[in-house]
Amino acid sequence: RSKADGSDGGHEATNPNILELKTDQKFLAVLEGGTASITVNMATTGQASAGDLVWSSSNTDVAAVDNEGVVTGVAKGSCEITAAVKGNEDISVSVPVTVRQLEQRDGCTYVDGILIVNKTYSLPSDFDPGKLDDTAEKAFEQLQADAAKEGLDIYIGSDFRSYSYQVDVYESYCETYGWEMADTFSARPGFSEHQTGLTIDCNTIDDAFGQTKEAQWLAEHCADYGFIIRFPDGKEDITGYQYEPWHIRYVGVDIAREIMSKGLCLEEYLGVDSVYAGAWEH
Repeated sequence: RSKADGSDGGHEATNPNILELKTDQKFLAVLEGGTASITVNMATTGQASAGDLVWSSSNTDVAAVDNEGVVTGVAKGSCEITAAVKGNEDISVSVPVTVRQLEQRDGCTYVDGILIVNKTYSLPSDFDPGKLDDTAEKAFEQLQADAAKEGLDIYIGSDFRSYSYQVDVYESYCETYGWEMADTFSARPGFSEHQTGLTIDCNTIDDAFGQTKEAQWLAEHCADYGFIIRFPDGKEDITGYQYEPWHIRYVGVDIAREIMSKGLCLEEYLGVDSVYAGAWEH
């Protein structure tokens, strides 16, 4: 480069070593006012650096991006973020970005209208629908009936749990395993999806369930009934929980199909994290 800013007579210098840009991110969600990063890999024949790229947004009113690929959500909507080689925009890669709106209502957190409960977002102790949501129940009954036509037995092992019930469940695990281990597979009171009435544990809460035909069918078809596998395999660092092939969450058919087809977990789809603020205190 003839100038420190990468320009030469009004034209940006390009790096001929870069042959291709790739990214494993096929979708990115970010909250309004929040940030998330896009990672781009370069196929090169020699030296190259992040400084050889130029980033852009197709709609800066929705999302902005800096020169390191950090995306900032501006306003609810969708756009594309593109990384291109300076001076050679024919070599580029784009990621669809959705900016989502987080709203607090009556102590509950909704992202684009979807109730989110995880290690970051809790429910009030008095949030108590008392039973499984009617729409989720009807959807599960249809799922169950259709699975039965294929000789499969999928049933409800556990669904709604009150705040007080979760206190007993979680504290019993803490006594047996310690709170650090308990946090990997059991939610603290107020942080359990079961309290929403939108969650079902199918059949047996046992790792062996994942090897059954029922679990395979559930993973392949639950989205057609509006459910997602809430804690997918390989997403433990994002959801904060171990893989649970039995745990399904109702979100509606269209959203469930989008989440499952993209291979996402709910946190990735909504653009939120799942991390407790601190250690468990009785």
